[in-house]
Amino acid sequence: MGRQKRLMMKIDNPCSRHTTYSKRRDGILKKASELSVLCDADVGLLMFSPSGRLTSFSSNGRIEDVFLRYVDQPNELRGGPVSNEDYFYQRLRELKHEGEMLEKLSKYDFLSP
Repeated sequence: MGRQKRLMMKIDNPCSRHTTYSKRRDGILKKASELSVLCDADVGLLMFSPSGRLTSFSSNGRIEDVFLRYVDQPNELRGGPVSNEDYFYQRLRELKHEGEMLEKLSKYDFLSP
């Protein structure tokens, strides 16, 4: 006997839902990593758990760089529309700026605990 097909609907039991999310999260992270290695593709993946915890994956460098590269593409080369694109673009720019500032600050020993 093989596995039964699972109906696509919300899992009511919170413990089962968390377990399923954790297993599927690990699986999709593995697939993203395999895709980047096998196809030499830049892959960026963002996921928020039901509790709001962020999981991110970037195959090459920082996740912000992958998404900024997407945002900088002309509309005809993008895969599809992004809702609230202006906010998305602005937030990515802020994250890049914050990351660069943190990188510069980390060079100063007196700021480290």
